[in-house]
Amino acid sequence: MTASDGSTIGVRGQRASAQTTRSGLIASGLRPGGPWLLACDLDGTLLDPAKLLRPSVQRAVRAVRGAGAAVILATGRSPWTVTAIARELDLRGPQIMMSGGLYASPVSGEIVWARQMSPALVDEAMAFADRLGVRPLICCLDGHVLVSPIGADAVDDVPDFAVGPRLRVVPTSADVEVRNPIRVYVRTGPAHHRRALAAARAWFPPARASIVWSDEFGLEILAPGTNKGQALRRVARAMGIGRDGVAAIGDGPNDLEMLAFAGRSAAMAPGSEELRTAAGLVVPSSADDGAIEAMRRFFPGLDLADEPETSRRILGAAGDEPGPHQDESAA
Repeated sequence: MTASDGSTIGVRGQRASAQTTRSGLIASGLRPGGPWLLACDLDGTLLDPAKLLRPSVQRAVRAVRGAGAAVILATGRSPWTVTAIARELDLRGPQIMMSGGLYASPVSGEIVWARQMSPALVDEAMAFADRLGVRPLICCLDGHVLVSPIGADAVDDVPDFAVGPRLRVVPTSADVEVRNPIRVYVRTGPAHHRRALAAARAWFPPARASIVWSDEFGLEILAPGTNKGQALRRVARAMGIGRDGVAAIGDGPNDLEMLAFAGRSAAMAPGSEELRTAAGLVVPSSADDGAIEAMRRFFPGLDLADEPETSRRILGAAGDEPGPHQDESAA
Protein backbone atom coordinates (compact mmCIF):
# COMPACT_ATOMS: atom_id res chain seq x y z
CA MET A 1 0.00 0.00 0.00
CA THR A 2 1.31 3.39 -0.93
CA ALA A 3 0.82 6.54 1.06
CA SER A 4 1.01 9.31 -1.48
CA ASP A 5 -1.67 11.90 -1.98
CA GLY A 6 -4.55 10.39 -3.90
CA SER A 7 -2.83 7.07 -4.20
CA THR A 8 -4.65 3.83 -4.82
CA ILE A 9 -4.62 1.13 -2.19
CA GLY A 10 -5.05 -2.19 -3.94
CA VAL A 11 -5.91 -5.23 -1.85
CA ARG A 12 -6.29 -6.99 -5.17
CA GLY A 13 -5.54 -5.74 -8.64
CA GLN A 14 -8.29 -3.84 -10.37
CA ARG A 15 -10.11 -5.95 -12.87
CA ALA A 16 -13.25 -5.35 -14.90
CA SER A 17 -16.11 -5.68 -12.40
CA ALA A 18 -16.95 -8.45 -10.00
CA GLN A 19 -20.54 -8.06 -11.15
CA THR A 20 -20.37 -8.02 -14.93
CA THR A 21 -18.72 -6.63 -18.06
CA ARG A 22 -20.41 -5.34 -21.14
CA SER A 23 -19.50 -8.44 -23.10
CA GLY A 24 -21.34 -10.56 -20.54
CA LEU A 25 -24.57 -8.57 -20.44
CA ILE A 26 -27.69 -10.50 -21.32
CA ALA A 27 -29.43 -7.53 -22.95
CA SER A 28 -32.90 -9.06 -22.76
CA GLY A 29 -35.33 -6.23 -22.09
CA LEU A 30 -32.68 -3.56 -22.75
CA ARG A 31 -32.65 -1.17 -25.65
CA PRO A 32 -29.69 -1.35 -28.03
CA GLY A 33 -27.05 0.94 -26.58
CA GLY A 34 -27.99 0.40 -22.96
CA PRO A 35 -27.84 1.75 -20.38
CA TRP A 36 -25.54 -1.10 -19.39
CA LEU A 37 -24.59 0.31 -16.01
CA LEU A 38 -26.85 2.05 -13.46
CA ALA A 39 -25.32 3.88 -10.48
CA CYS A 40 -27.66 4.77 -7.62
CA ASP A 41 -27.18 7.00 -4.62
CA LEU A 42 -28.71 5.64 -1.42
CA ASP A 43 -30.11 8.16 1.04
CA GLY A 44 -32.76 10.36 -0.50
CA THR A 45 -32.65 8.24 -3.66
CA LEU A 46 -33.10 4.48 -3.21
CA LEU A 47 -33.99 4.93 0.47
CA ASP A 48 -37.04 6.98 1.36
CA PRO A 49 -37.02 9.91 3.83
CA ALA A 50 -37.37 7.49 6.76
CA LYS A 51 -34.26 5.55 5.59
CA LEU A 52 -36.48 2.69 4.40
CA LEU A 53 -35.76 0.47 1.44
CA ARG A 54 -39.18 -0.04 -0.03
CA PRO A 55 -40.05 -3.44 -1.55
CA SER A 56 -41.10 -1.68 -4.76
CA VAL A 57 -37.59 -0.20 -5.09
CA GLN A 58 -36.05 -3.60 -4.40
CA ARG A 59 -38.15 -5.14 -7.16
CA ALA A 60 -37.20 -2.39 -9.60
CA VAL A 61 -33.48 -2.84 -8.95
CA ARG A 62 -33.77 -6.59 -9.37
CA ALA A 63 -35.73 -6.16 -12.60
CA VAL A 64 -33.01 -3.94 -14.04
CA ARG A 65 -30.34 -6.46 -13.06
CA GLY A 66 -32.44 -9.34 -14.35
CA ALA A 67 -32.61 -7.66 -17.75
CA GLY A 68 -28.82 -7.70 -17.92
CA ALA A 69 -27.72 -4.26 -16.72
CA ALA A 70 -25.21 -3.89 -13.91
CA VAL A 71 -26.36 -1.91 -10.87
CA ILE A 72 -23.98 -0.42 -8.33
CA LEU A 73 -24.46 1.80 -5.33
CA ALA A 74 -22.68 5.16 -5.29
CA THR A 75 -22.89 6.52 -1.77
CA GLY A 76 -21.05 8.60 0.77
CA ARG A 77 -21.60 5.90 3.37
CA SER A 78 -18.77 4.02 4.99
CA PRO A 79 -18.66 0.34 3.98
CA TRP A 80 -19.89 -1.18 7.24
CA THR A 81 -23.10 0.83 6.93
CA VAL A 82 -23.84 -0.42 3.42
CA THR A 83 -23.60 -4.15 4.14
CA ALA A 84 -27.23 -4.80 5.07
CA ILE A 85 -28.61 -2.76 2.17
CA ALA A 86 -26.29 -4.41 -0.35
CA ARG A 87 -27.42 -7.83 0.88
CA GLU A 88 -31.08 -6.90 0.60
CA LEU A 89 -30.50 -5.77 -2.98
CA ASP A 90 -28.29 -8.80 -3.66
CA LEU A 91 -25.43 -6.51 -4.67
CA ARG A 92 -22.52 -8.55 -3.41
CA GLY A 93 -19.87 -7.14 -5.70
CA PRO A 94 -17.91 -3.89 -5.30
CA GLN A 95 -19.80 -0.64 -4.70
CA ILE A 96 -18.71 3.02 -4.79
CA MET A 97 -18.57 4.26 -1.19
CA MET A 98 -17.07 7.02 0.96
CA SER A 99 -17.93 9.72 -1.60
CA GLY A 100 -15.96 8.03 -4.36
CA GLY A 101 -12.95 7.24 -2.19
CA LEU A 102 -13.58 3.50 -2.06
CA TYR A 103 -14.64 0.79 -4.51
CA ALA A 104 -15.12 -2.41 -2.55
CA SER A 105 -17.63 -5.05 -1.59
CA PRO A 106 -19.41 -4.12 1.65
CA VAL A 107 -20.49 -7.77 1.89
CA SER A 108 -17.18 -9.61 1.50
CA GLY A 109 -14.88 -6.74 2.47
CA GLU A 110 -12.82 -7.22 -0.67
CA ILE A 111 -11.30 -3.93 -1.86
CA VAL A 112 -10.76 -3.24 -5.55
CA TRP A 113 -9.26 0.20 -4.95
CA ALA A 114 -9.28 3.04 -2.46
CA ARG A 115 -8.18 6.67 -2.67
CA GLN A 116 -5.96 7.29 0.33
CA MET A 117 -5.12 10.71 1.76
CA SER A 118 -1.45 11.37 2.31
CA PRO A 119 -0.24 12.09 5.87
CA ALA A 120 0.54 15.64 4.76
CA LEU A 121 -3.00 16.18 3.50
CA VAL A 122 -4.47 14.75 6.72
CA ASP A 123 -2.32 17.21 8.69
CA GLU A 124 -3.49 20.09 6.48
CA ALA A 125 -7.11 19.07 6.94
CA MET A 126 -6.65 19.00 10.69
CA ALA A 127 -5.01 22.42 10.60
CA PHE A 128 -7.99 23.72 8.62
CA ALA A 129 -10.42 22.29 11.16
CA ASP A 130 -8.40 23.89 13.94
CA ARG A 131 -8.64 27.25 12.16
CA LEU A 132 -12.42 26.85 12.12
CA GLY A 133 -12.39 25.86 15.79
CA VAL A 134 -13.87 22.40 15.30
CA ARG A 135 -12.59 18.91 16.06
CA PRO A 136 -11.72 16.94 12.91
CA LEU A 137 -13.01 13.43 12.33
CA ILE A 138 -10.63 11.20 10.38
CA CYS A 139 -12.55 8.54 8.46
CA CYS A 140 -10.63 5.35 7.71
CA LEU A 141 -11.45 1.99 6.17
CA ASP A 142 -12.11 0.48 9.60
CA GLY A 143 -13.69 3.34 11.55
CA HIS A 144 -13.40 6.94 12.72
CA VAL A 145 -10.77 8.76 14.74
CA LEU A 146 -11.78 11.96 16.53
CA VAL A 147 -8.92 14.18 17.63
CA SER A 148 -9.99 15.92 20.84
CA PRO A 149 -7.67 16.98 23.69
CA ILE A 150 -10.54 17.05 26.19
CA GLY A 151 -11.15 13.29 26.05
CA ALA A 152 -14.02 11.11 24.98
CA ASP A 153 -16.21 11.68 28.03
CA ALA A 154 -16.30 15.44 27.48
CA VAL A 155 -16.95 15.41 23.75
CA ASP A 156 -20.50 16.53 23.07
CA ASP A 157 -20.35 17.35 19.38
CA VAL A 158 -19.50 14.00 17.84
CA PRO A 159 -21.66 13.51 14.72
CA ASP A 160 -24.25 10.82 15.32
CA PHE A 161 -22.96 8.78 12.39
CA ALA A 162 -19.60 8.35 14.13
CA VAL A 163 -20.91 7.32 17.55
CA GLY A 164 -20.34 3.65 18.28
CA PRO A 165 -17.68 1.00 18.63
CA ARG A 166 -15.84 2.15 15.50
CA LEU A 167 -15.03 5.54 17.03
CA ARG A 168 -11.70 6.23 18.72
CA VAL A 169 -11.10 9.53 20.51
CA VAL A 170 -7.48 10.59 20.96
CA PRO A 171 -5.82 13.74 22.36
CA THR A 172 -3.65 14.37 19.28
CA SER A 173 -3.08 12.74 15.93
CA ALA A 174 0.30 11.55 17.18
CA ASP A 175 -1.43 9.33 19.76
CA VAL A 176 -2.80 6.85 17.28
CA GLU A 177 -1.68 5.24 14.07
CA VAL A 178 -4.14 6.36 11.44
CA ARG A 179 -4.20 3.69 8.75
CA ASN A 180 -5.65 4.21 5.30
CA PRO A 181 -7.42 7.55 5.88
CA ILE A 182 -9.93 8.21 3.11
CA ARG A 183 -11.45 11.51 4.25
CA VAL A 184 -11.51 14.06 7.02
CA TYR A 185 -14.94 15.27 8.06
CA VAL A 186 -15.27 18.84 9.31
CA ARG A 187 -18.48 19.74 11.07
CA THR A 188 -19.89 23.16 10.15
CA GLY A 189 -23.58 23.42 10.97
CA PRO A 190 -26.09 25.13 8.66
CA ALA A 191 -25.40 28.63 9.97
CA HIS A 192 -21.70 28.50 9.06
CA HIS A 193 -21.69 26.03 6.18
CA ARG A 194 -21.42 28.49 3.32
CA ARG A 195 -18.59 30.39 4.97
CA ALA A 196 -16.76 27.17 5.89
CA LEU A 197 -17.16 25.83 2.37
CA ALA A 198 -15.71 29.01 0.87
CA ALA A 199 -12.82 28.82 3.33
CA ALA A 200 -12.17 25.18 2.46
CA ARG A 201 -12.10 25.92 -1.26
CA ALA A 202 -9.66 28.76 -0.69
CA TRP A 203 -7.47 26.62 1.57
CA PHE A 204 -7.50 23.56 -0.69
CA PRO A 205 -7.34 24.24 -4.43
CA PRO A 206 -8.43 21.27 -6.57
CA ALA A 207 -4.87 20.11 -7.11
CA ARG A 208 -4.40 19.68 -3.35
CA ALA A 209 -7.71 18.19 -2.21
CA SER A 210 -11.28 17.42 -3.17
CA ILE A 211 -14.02 19.14 -1.14
CA VAL A 212 -17.30 17.23 -0.99
CA TRP A 213 -20.49 17.78 0.98
CA SER A 214 -23.94 16.27 1.07
CA ASP A 215 -25.74 18.81 3.26
CA GLU A 216 -25.16 21.92 5.34
CA PHE A 217 -23.99 20.12 8.47
CA GLY A 218 -20.42 19.54 7.37
CA LEU A 219 -17.93 18.95 4.59
CA GLU A 220 -15.40 16.31 3.66
CA ILE A 221 -11.80 16.69 2.58
CA LEU A 222 -10.50 13.89 0.34
CA ALA A 223 -7.54 13.19 -1.91
CA PRO A 224 -7.55 15.42 -5.02
CA GLY A 225 -9.82 14.26 -7.81
CA THR A 226 -11.96 12.13 -5.52
CA ASN A 227 -15.72 12.22 -6.05
CA LYS A 228 -18.50 9.92 -7.18
CA GLY A 229 -18.21 11.06 -10.78
CA GLN A 230 -14.55 10.16 -11.11
CA ALA A 231 -15.19 6.86 -9.35
CA LEU A 232 -18.03 6.00 -11.72
CA ARG A 233 -15.88 6.94 -14.71
CA ARG A 234 -13.19 4.55 -13.50
CA VAL A 235 -15.65 1.71 -12.91
CA ALA A 236 -17.30 2.17 -16.31
CA ARG A 237 -13.92 2.18 -18.05
CA ALA A 238 -12.92 -1.05 -16.32
CA MET A 239 -16.17 -2.62 -17.50
CA GLY A 240 -15.64 -1.45 -21.06
CA ILE A 241 -18.69 0.84 -20.98
CA GLY A 242 -18.67 4.34 -22.45
CA ARG A 243 -20.50 7.17 -20.73
CA ASP A 244 -23.43 6.82 -23.15
CA GLY A 245 -24.04 3.39 -21.65
CA VAL A 246 -24.06 4.71 -18.08
CA ALA A 247 -27.08 5.96 -16.13
CA ALA A 248 -27.10 7.52 -12.66
CA ILE A 249 -29.60 8.71 -10.07
CA GLY A 250 -28.84 11.08 -7.17
CA ASP A 251 -30.23 13.80 -4.97
CA GLY A 252 -27.43 15.78 -3.32
CA PRO A 253 -24.43 18.04 -3.97
CA ASN A 254 -22.06 15.09 -3.78
CA ASP A 255 -23.91 13.52 -6.74
CA LEU A 256 -23.24 16.45 -9.09
CA GLU A 257 -20.13 15.04 -10.80
CA MET A 258 -21.73 11.61 -11.11
CA LEU A 259 -24.83 12.97 -12.85
CA ALA A 260 -22.69 15.18 -15.09
CA PHE A 261 -20.62 12.17 -16.19
CA ALA A 262 -23.42 9.70 -16.87
CA GLY A 263 -24.86 9.70 -20.36
CA ARG A 264 -28.33 9.43 -18.82
CA SER A 265 -29.04 10.88 -15.42
CA ALA A 266 -31.88 11.77 -13.09
CA ALA A 267 -31.97 14.22 -10.20
CA MET A 268 -34.39 13.60 -7.37
CA ALA A 269 -36.70 16.44 -6.40
CA PRO A 270 -36.19 18.61 -4.54
CA GLY A 271 -32.55 18.86 -5.60
CA SER A 272 -30.54 22.03 -6.05
CA GLU A 273 -30.86 24.00 -9.27
CA GLU A 274 -27.28 23.07 -10.11
CA LEU A 275 -28.05 19.38 -9.70
CA ARG A 276 -31.22 19.59 -11.76
CA THR A 277 -29.31 21.39 -14.51
CA ALA A 278 -26.62 18.69 -14.57
CA ALA A 279 -29.20 15.89 -14.84
CA GLY A 280 -30.97 14.80 -17.97
CA LEU A 281 -34.30 14.62 -16.17
CA VAL A 282 -35.87 15.44 -12.82
CA VAL A 283 -38.01 12.85 -11.05
CA PRO A 284 -40.14 12.98 -7.87
CA SER A 285 -38.56 12.70 -4.43
CA SER A 286 -37.79 9.39 -2.76
CA ALA A 287 -41.03 9.79 -0.80
CA ASP A 288 -42.82 9.34 -4.13
CA ASP A 289 -40.57 6.57 -5.50
CA GLY A 290 -38.73 8.90 -7.86
CA ALA A 291 -35.94 6.34 -8.34
CA ILE A 292 -38.45 3.91 -9.85
CA GLU A 293 -39.65 6.62 -12.22
CA ALA A 294 -36.04 7.22 -13.29
CA MET A 295 -35.56 3.51 -13.95
CA ARG A 296 -38.74 3.45 -16.02
CA ARG A 297 -37.35 6.25 -18.15
CA PHE A 298 -33.94 4.64 -18.50
CA PHE A 299 -35.34 1.17 -19.20
CA PRO A 300 -38.72 1.67 -20.94
CA GLY A 301 -38.94 -1.96 -21.99
CA LEU A 302 -39.07 -3.27 -18.43
CA ASP A 303 -42.17 -3.84 -16.35
CA LEU A 304 -41.56 -1.84 -13.18
CA ALA A 305 -45.17 -1.64 -12.02
CA ASP A 306 -45.61 -0.95 -8.33
CA GLU A 307 -47.33 -3.43 -6.04
CA PRO A 308 -48.80 -2.34 -2.69
CA GLU A 309 -46.53 -3.64 0.02
CA THR A 310 -45.35 -2.53 3.42
CA SER A 311 -41.95 -0.82 3.55
CA ARG A 312 -39.43 -2.11 6.03
CA ARG A 313 -36.31 -0.67 7.52
CA ILE A 314 -32.91 -2.03 6.65
CA LEU A 315 -31.22 -2.41 10.00
CA GLY A 316 -27.56 -1.64 10.46
CA ALA A 317 -25.12 0.66 12.20
CA ALA A 318 -25.63 4.34 11.60
CA GLY A 319 -23.14 5.74 9.17
CA ASP A 320 -23.00 7.56 5.87
CA GLU A 321 -22.27 11.03 4.84
CA PRO A 322 -23.58 13.40 7.49
CA GLY A 323 -27.26 14.08 7.01
CA PRO A 324 -29.89 16.34 8.50
CA HIS A 325 -29.67 14.40 11.77
CA GLN A 326 -25.94 13.84 11.50
CA ASP A 327 -26.36 10.12 10.98
CA GLU A 328 -23.86 9.08 8.38
CA SER A 329 -26.65 8.05 6.05
CA ALA A 330 -27.33 11.05 3.94
CA ALA A 331 -25.85 10.07 0.65
